[in-house]
Amino acid sequence: MSIRRVGITGIGLISALGNGRDTVWNGMVDGRCGVQDVTLFDASGYRSQKAAQIGEYGRDVDYSARAWQRLSRSDQIAVIAAREALGDSGVLDSVSPDRIGLIFGSGTGDLMRNEEWFAEVRQRGIRRSSPTKIFGHFPNTPGDVIASHFGLEGMKTSVLAACSSGTVAIGYASDAIRWGQLDAALAGASDVLCRLTFSGFNALRLVDREPCRPFCRTRQGLNIGEAAAVLVLEELSHAQRRGATIYAEIAGYGVRCEAHHPTAPEPDGLAIAELLQDALRAARIPADHVDHVNAHGTATPQNDRAEARGMRVAFGDHARHIPVTSIKSTVGHCLAAAGAIEAAALALSIKNRLVPPTINHRERDPECDIDVVANDARQVTISCGISTSLAFGGNNAALVMKRFD
Repeated sequence: MSIRRVGITGIGLISALGNGRDTVWNGMVDGRCGVQDVTLFDASGYRSQKAAQIGEYGRDVDYSARAWQRLSRSDQIAVIAAREALGDSGVLDSVSPDRIGLIFGSGTGDLMRNEEWFAEVRQRGIRRSSPTKIFGHFPNTPGDVIASHFGLEGMKTSVLAACSSGTVAIGYASDAIRWGQLDAALAGASDVLCRLTFSGFNALRLVDREPCRPFCRTRQGLNIGEAAAVLVLEELSHAQRRGATIYAEIAGYGVRCEAHHPTAPEPDGLAIAELLQDALRAARIPADHVDHVNAHGTATPQNDRAEARGMRVAFGDHARHIPVTSIKSTVGHCLAAAGAIEAAALALSIKNRLVPPTINHRERDPECDIDVVANDARQVTISCGISTSLAFGGNNAALVMKRFD
């Protein structure tokens, strides 16, 4: 059986920059910062009160007010992004539902309402606490809701790989299409704020009190965020026959366990270099053909230094000439959804020949000897780009995309 090619034919986004693919993309390109003070819960006692929180959004057209309220915040934004991606693609009109799959990453799920339930139990007792706040506690629920709501009957699975979940989901979905298990798939992730993750990053002292500034010499940490990003992947020749818009082609991916430390990267970048080399081998693309990297770029001193070193090892002197950006400066670190929204940004960069900036960048760091797209978007024709995700627990993943004309 011949190996099939995979294209991206639909994108749906919601983040702190707004609701909708064009709104989010234009916000990235314009260098708008979505990091503000948290209002979803009382953050006054934390080291940092900053996060990239999603603003108000409307109810999906197919849900009653009561049914919509039953969904978690993570479920809701997943449905919103999935509807946009499917509408953008039009794949439901041409592919049988049993040949459309869903591979979806998630993290906190409905944890914020779960936290409220436990607080109620402590204050009022279990019999006087609403059980509806714990019904959606499973991390796989956002994917279940999407598949059920849009009638997707093909292969379905949930990916829980910390902050690389969305990247892994897209890679696995591309494999399912490549090897003929599916003709199309929705892939991506959603994740939202809750007290537990906000407390955890503050306790680790990995957060900045100001909007973060990846790869800057003065960087002091990240800002967590929330987002949903859904990509429609489709067998490429089928997408061509029906005249679909093809944002980019998924050329390959890599997944590795770094196995160095639960929360800190291997400092010399060797694990990151091996990940990049794995992804390029899978894509059968030489390192000197890479035109852009959408980096993990968390703005912690440890991550950015190790990631820059990894690029230098993987790409050699060519690393100095590859435009690198981190959209976490605009949308925050969206946890399980980070890799998905960054993959969407890479696809849009390839399609639009434009790299969004790493904003808030004040001063070049000699230890990050790479070409950072600092503060202003840059016109770049990208034949091949890479998106990297470097998660806690050593869950590392990278996607390689090619331009398709």
